[in-house]
Amino acid sequence: MLRNGSLPPTFQLPDSTEQLRSLNELRAEKPLVVLFFRGAFCATARRDLLAWSDIHERIEWLGADLVAISVDPTEELAHLKATLDLSFALLSDTDFSVSREWGIYESDERDEGPQPHGEPGTFVLDAAGKLAFSQLQSGPKGAAPANEVLLMLLLMQRQNGFYW
Repeated sequence: MLRNGSLPPTFQLPDSTEQLRSLNELRAEKPLVVLFFRGAFCATARRDLLAWSDIHERIEWLGADLVAISVDPTEELAHLKATLDLSFALLSDTDFSVSREWGIYESDERDEGPQPHGEPGTFVLDAAGKLAFSQLQSGPKGAAPANEVLLMLLLMQRQNGFYW
């Protein structure tokens, strides 16, 4: 389990355009919200992605950024990004390895979606890349509301990108 104040595992994953993106490049010495979502097949995940997209501009205004990760292949993520008109990067973790390293729960649901797929997780990294907040879900409902994370980013913005 990742603990607040620790450095999470780094990664390099393809985005919806098949460009490799690394955690360090995405973070670029600023706070970063990392979302893990169940996949394009999940209506709840699509709803949550739209909520995050609605506040993405405010996240950037606070000096932070946002990225979302699922096990969907890049083609599926490109379709999802275009369909929902998402303004942030979607990354593909097709073998579930990054999700597993970050402690994302593997869904026990086997009748839909790519296998394995994960349950939702929300992580906020500070400007030094340390974990400031994490919330793991063992099911598809109840992820951290986007507006609550905005409040944390506002505090971090007032403290030069740091939570503590």
